[in-house]
Amino acid sequence: MTRLPVHVQRRWVRLSILVLSALASLTLGWILLESRQYKDYEQLIAWMGLLVSVAALAVSLAQFFPALPPPTNAAQLADDLAVSVGAQWEEEVAARNLRTPRVIPLAWSATRRPVAAPPEETHGGASDARVLRLSLNGQLEGDFDAAARRLAEGYRRVPAGRLVVLGEPGSGKTVLAAILTLGLLAEREAGAPVPVLLTLSGWDPLGESLRDWIERTLGTAYYGGRTEIPRMLLRAQRLLLVLDGLDEMPEASRRDAVRTINESCGEGVGVVLTCRSTEFQDVIAGGSPVLRRAPVVEVAPVPAEDIVAYLRDASWPAGVQWEPVYTHLRANPEGPMAVALSTPLALTLARSVYSKSERDPGELLDFDSSHAVQDHLLDHIITAAYAPEPGRGGGWDADTWEHDAKQAEKYLTYLAIYLQQHRERDLVWWLMSQRLSSRLTGLALGTVFGLLATVTMIARILFVGPGGDAPTASDCVAIGAGCAILTTIVWYASPGASPGALSLRRGGSLGRLGRGFATGLKLTATPALPVSVAGAIAVSFSGTWNEPDLADIVMPTAAVCGGFLALCLALAAHSWLDAPPEHSKKASPADLLRQDRASSLTGALAAGALFGSAVVPLCSITWSATLIIFSEFTHTPIPPSIATFITENLSSNFAYSSTLSLILTTLLPGAVFSLLILLTRAWPRFLLLRFSLAAQGKLPWKLMRFLSDARDRQLLRQSAGAYQFRHIRMQERLASRAPAQDRSHPTPRAGHRAIQAATAATATVLLLIGALLIPDTSGRSSLEFIATGKLKSMTFGPRGSETLITVDEYGNVKRWDTGTGDELAAPDHAIPDRYLRFPDDGDLNTETIATPDGILGFIKFDRKITKDDFIEYAVYRLFPWRMGGRSRDFADFEGGFDHASAELRYVLQSDILEKDDTFVRRFDTQTKKKVDCKDRSDSSRLWRISGNGARAAGVLDGRIYVMNFTDCRKIADLWPGKNPVDSLALSHNGRDLALNAGGVTWIRTLSS
Repeated sequence: MTRLPVHVQRRWVRLSILVLSALASLTLGWILLESRQYKDYEQLIAWMGLLVSVAALAVSLAQFFPALPPPTNAAQLADDLAVSVGAQWEEEVAARNLRTPRVIPLAWSATRRPVAAPPEETHGGASDARVLRLSLNGQLEGDFDAAARRLAEGYRRVPAGRLVVLGEPGSGKTVLAAILTLGLLAEREAGAPVPVLLTLSGWDPLGESLRDWIERTLGTAYYGGRTEIPRMLLRAQRLLLVLDGLDEMPEASRRDAVRTINESCGEGVGVVLTCRSTEFQDVIAGGSPVLRRAPVVEVAPVPAEDIVAYLRDASWPAGVQWEPVYTHLRANPEGPMAVALSTPLALTLARSVYSKSERDPGELLDFDSSHAVQDHLLDHIITAAYAPEPGRGGGWDADTWEHDAKQAEKYLTYLAIYLQQHRERDLVWWLMSQRLSSRLTGLALGTVFGLLATVTMIARILFVGPGGDAPTASDCVAIGAGCAILTTIVWYASPGASPGALSLRRGGSLGRLGRGFATGLKLTATPALPVSVAGAIAVSFSGTWNEPDLADIVMPTAAVCGGFLALCLALAAHSWLDAPPEHSKKASPADLLRQDRASSLTGALAAGALFGSAVVPLCSITWSATLIIFSEFTHTPIPPSIATFITENLSSNFAYSSTLSLILTTLLPGAVFSLLILLTRAWPRFLLLRFSLAAQGKLPWKLMRFLSDARDRQLLRQSAGAYQFRHIRMQERLASRAPAQDRSHPTPRAGHRAIQAATAATATVLLLIGALLIPDTSGRSSLEFIATGKLKSMTFGPRGSETLITVDEYGNVKRWDTGTGDELAAPDHAIPDRYLRFPDDGDLNTETIATPDGILGFIKFDRKITKDDFIEYAVYRLFPWRMGGRSRDFADFEGGFDHASAELRYVLQSDILEKDDTFVRRFDTQTKKKVDCKDRSDSSRLWRISGNGARAAGVLDGRIYVMNFTDCRKIADLWPGKNPVDSLALSHNGRDLALNAGGVTWIRTLSS
């Protein structure tokens, strides 16, 4: 298939965005026009303009994002990586002081151990073995750059580009590997393979292939966690592998490691492998094949004369006498002290310990073994590293350096134990949170976040007061519990985060956006599908499907889908920001931490902002659009003006009516989503672990600064993105000196089984929740339909009962359970039919009114003569719902009224005209007090009052109005129906509204 040019692809992307925005605008316009609400044309224009403007802005901004030209081939990628590797190791060499005073004289030669490939194989079939012998003997001396150059020249004479370097502990194998790496980089030609020095202690050959480990290690160190470029370099044979520390792997893994290196690295791939001499010989003797076509050299001990010459080059404080040691070394070149100091490790330790202390080097003569000498130096190296320079202001006791040294030794011991327990050399900060965090961290974090969310909701109630859009106590608990559950699930579901890097570029944008959106779909489908299936099964087994049951599922699902869509869009934005870098970066633990911190914060804030601003509008829009589609198939009531409904729904139901409400419905969800995103990243998890360990006194508060300082003091070294102890002997020594209880290996974690168990438990809980929450015909929520048929009047039952009493157009009285929607036994009444059937003369004064106590039937008008005129009073009779109940006449009330409350305590009147203003009046029949609330909506009909007289509800032009008599605040357009409203009713406390339209009665709980 022919691939379109990049500029054509971008043109099609921009065109697609504009076309989609135009279609969305036209769809919205059609919805508004179908509503026949011409006064909403201004909103139509505003919404269409908003969509087009946002799309145009997105297209315009895309032009400003940098599009870095990617390297076109593996040679350019290799050149780019060579710069980063060279900068990294130049910095490390300077940190280790390998350039001063001079390079330790190291010599090597072909080993005599039976561990090498046959000479004819290593020499590539040449007959003259002397060339091979010359390439295997060498010595480092003089300045660093010259030594690196000679070492690289010697390596290039090895025909196959493969080499094994053996030596005793501390003999300088790692130093040789670093010098070789820099020497090869200095003489490297453009496009040639790049030497990369990797520590084998972090590789498990049984659980991960060599290629996967190399790709992951280089990707983490140089490419923000992405493996695409290392994979390309490996396939193109543009890497020269310098693999250090085979002996530092578990003994059971070494043979598999050598075998895997042989199998994975074919012809043309250079490999340098370092290992301790005895351990490598044991590997070969144990059945492992030798490294194919690789000669084996062994680093020789430093001779006594070279030891003396190297120590003499150092600048010693006044009073430090080395002459007795020199004399002993010359006289006993095979003695314990000479053997101990014959390694570069011991030499540099001795120079560090005795150049910064008042100790006498002559104490080295008292030890009877080389190990005792090295242990003595290791035991004092930390104190020496923190000691002030000799002769500095006030002498040795002027500062608190001894306290700092003890604290540093305590912290380093803890880190050494941690590495020993996991059999590793690399101190990788993002792995620490996975291994050292308590199993209860996720639960504790979830509890804290849940409590914060609950307290925030409670504070909102205390600050603003109840009512309006304030959450109830159960809402606060539900929100807190939801935050706690989500936080806990996110913590345990994403434990293995690696550091990422922030990269703003257009290249591959569609792919990253698609991956993020697909991730959101997977996350939402995981709980949604089981819940939907469980709900469908519950409804199917509980009864037959009908429109109310279908609406119970379709409408909430539509709103939830809007939230899911917002989540998918937010994850797409987060994925877009996490772009793989096209160029390598110098690796260091601090750099990786800074990169991941910037990437985590930027990605989480962007995703949270998008989610917070989109979730409520998308929920409302998807709900409204589904309502239109649902109404076309079921002929159920829908809002006459979708645009008006959306805007007023956002302002009332979604609580956008105040600044604080906006914060709670936009900023709070965005903040929660940002926090959840952060919990999946490496830096926030490490931050939590660092605070936890610092609070326990195990590590310092500023851990990375401490590690960097320890490296400057020559206690640690740096390898790519990880810290290491100066030598494995130092790590082992610190760990061995710790108390036994501290050195005990941690309890094995459940690992994958725990994750699988948690996933299964979560799925089970979601299935149960779905089965409980999805309504069925036997137990439906009070927020749903009741198929009552067309009604003339209705009322909620007496206080405390969950019933609805209805009178249909034929005068039939029925009673319904508002909790389940089931029809109950009808009231056994003796109400005359003439009061149950409405006349057709249009006289509202003859309208029969249903109250909680019975039917109010109009009897007559009375007239009373006054001084100036006569006053007409309406007389009504209350016919009780209960057979045998006493009827009551309700007279002496000026004019007609619309409704009466329970026990005829309050009377409701509308169209009260005073001073050219229209009022809705509540009249107290006991105290004769009245409350007038101004009504600017002109004339209304079907006004109904709640049983306690606190509220009234009315209908005008297809809209519902609720009036609070405590403050005369009116809520409008709560349920605008497509069909005309035939009847209304309010519950005793005024919280539930019953609305009959189109033959269906809706029960709705009001927000305030």
